[in-house]
Amino acid sequence: MKYDIKHRTILLMVLIALYSCGKDFLNRNPLDQQSSGTFWKTKADADQALTAIYSYLIQGYNYTNSTNTGQGWGAGTPYWETLTDNAYSGAFSNVATGAIEATTGTIQSDAYNTSYKAIEACNIFMANIAKVTMDDTERNTYIAEVRFIRGYYYFLLAQLYGDAVLTFQPLGKEPASYQLGRAPKAVVLDSVMSDFRFAAANLPNTSYKGHVVRGTALGYITKLFLTVHNFQEAAATAKTIMTEGRFSLYAGGYRKLFLKPGQENNPEIMFSGRYQVPNAYSPADYLYTYSSSLQPLGYLVNDYECTDGLPITSSPLYNPANPYNNRDPRLLATILVPGVLYKGGIAFDPAAIGASAGFLNKKGVDSTRATVIGTQSDQDWVYLRYADVLLMYAEAQNEVVGADASVYDAVNAVRTRVGMPVVAAGLSRDAMRTVIRHERRIELAMEGQRYFDLKRWGTDRIVIPGVKDPSGALRTFPLRDTLWPVPQSEMDIAAAYGNEIFRQTAGW
Repeated sequence: MKYDIKHRTILLMVLIALYSCGKDFLNRNPLDQQSSGTFWKTKADADQALTAIYSYLIQGYNYTNSTNTGQGWGAGTPYWETLTDNAYSGAFSNVATGAIEATTGTIQSDAYNTSYKAIEACNIFMANIAKVTMDDTERNTYIAEVRFIRGYYYFLLAQLYGDAVLTFQPLGKEPASYQLGRAPKAVVLDSVMSDFRFAAANLPNTSYKGHVVRGTALGYITKLFLTVHNFQEAAATAKTIMTEGRFSLYAGGYRKLFLKPGQENNPEIMFSGRYQVPNAYSPADYLYTYSSSLQPLGYLVNDYECTDGLPITSSPLYNPANPYNNRDPRLLATILVPGVLYKGGIAFDPAAIGASAGFLNKKGVDSTRATVIGTQSDQDWVYLRYADVLLMYAEAQNEVVGADASVYDAVNAVRTRVGMPVVAAGLSRDAMRTVIRHERRIELAMEGQRYFDLKRWGTDRIVIPGVKDPSGALRTFPLRDTLWPVPQSEMDIAAAYGNEIFRQTAGW
């Protein structure tokens, strides 16, 4: 965590009224900065502070301009895919190729710094919400939302860095704030579970409309159980979401899940970063469809089955001369392939724009726009949806009891939603595991999920070294890369304050 006093001013972020208050304050316009001497008095103050915390979900290419924040966050979430066999980018090249160091920067430091800024904002909120005049029941809901978001960022830190500074109070200028060490990863995850459980018990059990709800928390409890390989509890928690029936697969078209009109009151979306033009926008349409800064790889494209459910290596429907015909519909909904019209009617030619991998991302972008320089994209970025819950259930239940009927039902619901055939009957646990992992890759492609899937499956060090980038360079995955180093600047600050218990990640 930041020990430098200049980074201790996150209260400013909380006091900035990014949107006006009221029932729909997430969709209102910015106000001017409020004085801390008059803040934390009314429900309107609590609304503004809560909105500032939610704004961290769109910190990547957010409401200011495209150069103000980095890849990996908000609309920049797909850049996580470039750390896997799904995509390529120069943005995270050091991390992707195994050349990561404590001084690498980009996502290696952004994931640390952004998470702790959000956590500090949450702790400030928790320390002050009791001062606000409001109904106790409503206050408890606000606390549950903030505890979920705090847990969300600690969960990210634990997955990436392992041990983490764990604090539940705002950090001040007192000497003790400069002498904190890193708590063991298991302790951090216990804290995350506590925050998620409190949220699940105190949030409304309703559909998602921009504020986290019970189902959101239960979904991340499921993810946490999967991460620690507690498959029985993961299956049970996912089943609770399914049984309570607040969410369902969207029937309006897979591609529309990721474009604004289809996202309004969408029954599948359970957690997202929400954009609202003109004040909260991203350059997603330009960034992914009109720029070659992020390119899906052929490894992903080739993994999409043909419409008969067979891989391209064995399906009679596959024609190398027309390789994108007769394929899983999610391919053309996710990947811009050569020859497809975009930019208002131009056929995509990878060579013409320097897309050396041969493809561009299409998920979550309107590739039909004719003019996009300066476009303010408003589509929300989805972090959790019901299809993910179904696949998590299938994965966990398969590990517990094997490929029973409920596992088939969950996987087949996701596949048949896009018109793909059901999975062959009679699969063993191992065979079904392979099917589920494939389905997660295809269904959730370009959503920033695969890196974390590979980590918890323990296949990151197997899959990643087999990836060849468009440059021809092979990636590597040193064992130490399983957990990242904290930024060197943190080590330097701790040393400057004589903190001898704040230690670098093992192996670094």
